[in-house]
Amino acid sequence: MAKNINHHMYQDKGSGVWYFQKKVRGRKKPYKLSLETRSKLEARRKRDEYLKQIDQQGFITAIDTVQAPKSMVFGEVAMKWADIVKTQVAESTFWNYQKVMNKHVLPAFGNHKIDAISSLEIETFISNIPRSSRTKQIILTPFRLVMKFAQKHKIIQGNPFVDVDPIKKTETKQKRPLTIDEIHQFVHTVNEFWRPLFVLMFFTGIRVAETSALKWKHIDLANSVVKIRRNLVRLKGGKIVYKRPKTDSSIRDVKIPEFIVESLREQRKRTWKGNGDDFVFQNKQGRPIHRHTINNCVIKPTLEKLGITTPISIKDTRASFITNALDQNERMSYVQKQVGHTTTRMIVNHYYRYVPAPDDGAKIENAWNSTRILPEQDAKKS
Repeated sequence: MAKNINHHMYQDKGSGVWYFQKKVRGRKKPYKLSLETRSKLEARRKRDEYLKQIDQQGFITAIDTVQAPKSMVFGEVAMKWADIVKTQVAESTFWNYQKVMNKHVLPAFGNHKIDAISSLEIETFISNIPRSSRTKQIILTPFRLVMKFAQKHKIIQGNPFVDVDPIKKTETKQKRPLTIDEIHQFVHTVNEFWRPLFVLMFFTGIRVAETSALKWKHIDLANSVVKIRRNLVRLKGGKIVYKRPKTDSSIRDVKIPEFIVESLREQRKRTWKGNGDDFVFQNKQGRPIHRHTINNCVIKPTLEKLGITTPISIKDTRASFITNALDQNERMSYVQKQVGHTTTRMIVNHYYRYVPAPDDGAKIENAWNSTRILPEQDAKKS
């Protein structure tokens, strides 16, 4: 079969002028343009030039002139990203992104051309943040997301974060779990109004946001269970957000012993108003508790009375429960479920080192001593 050497071109019968036509993937309409000649050879030459351009770059330069987009500054892209991401994440998460962006990232990069930001500038920025490695990661999270967003939408060709070295972990602030004796002293010294709160937190390991969110419909005194279903967090301006926990493992039923049941019965007399949606723990003005207020107005003066000088916050009630439970040989899987961890790894990595172990090695020594065979001369003497 003879090859059609005039493919992708045709001649207008009236004028005799040759035309080029071709469909190109990704272009809404096929090309259809005059080759501006009546000569078949000249028409083929021009057609071949157009086909070469389409093959090499996907378009015809003379027809589809592609202009490089105007470079945007980082702040512009960050605003476009924020408009989208705020519909995809929890309000509290977006507020945290907004806070670190406004405080750290935008002052440094807001007016920079986004396609000019280099990995060196980012690493210099990181090195100048006088914070722990964890805080640096929190600051960099929205920064990374904006750059990833820019690359995805072809605003930048490459992401400089690819060449940024991972942040080295710094030594975290030491936890200060209280011993059982110290907890006993604390609970009996703290103002009676707050006693049920600390009895619950010291002996269950429930998080502060989970405790603040507890309503009486979550308390099953008959079956000795506290149901963790929500978190309560505060945003800028004091706005309260009552939301579902981030992980499925945080949604759990926490077992409580009888002494906590009795303590919650006392608390019920204070805050139960006949409605299951009443908060279990409230301040003296009848509003949900705030961790900063508890730390400054309750924990600090109580510690001063006890003569404990090491700073302790309400978050340390969780560490106290975990370390004391492990010290009393509670199963690690039980502790994991009580505190809402997905695996036991977090407990091993972050809490196990605080468990007092003065008798380490004694059990294996005792096991050896109980099974070893006495030397023959010792046996004769006996």
